[in-house]
Amino acid sequence: MGYRTVVVLYNDQSGEWENDPELGKKISAGMNYCADRLGTDRSFNPANLHYGKVVQCVHADTQTLAVFDGYSMSPLMHSFRHMGKENEDLMHIRMLQEAADRLGYKLVKKPVPKSVD
Repeated sequence: MGYRTVVVLYNDQSGEWENDPELGKKISAGMNYCADRLGTDRSFNPANLHYGKVVQCVHADTQTLAVFDGYSMSPLMHSFRHMGKENEDLMHIRMLQEAADRLGYKLVKKPVPKSVD
């Protein structure tokens, strides 16, 4: 597998990005400077588009549990997915449990309501 790139585009400025013939090139340039890889020189950051930003570029086998807020993304945790090794639902639950634990919480399953016959 390759890499995935996550881009947040601002709806209020959709007229700009839908008519920008250079959008693909800008995303391609920005994916190497997104927050996960950003170096110390922040004066030049092609990840910040005028009408959006590239927020993540990671290996496609990486699972990311994140919070999107406004025009930004804050990853809570990353996990490397091993194809066919674990049930998808169980993997997502495990990620939620690990994220809760890192934040000082415990994730527990709700009790199943008893059916009334």
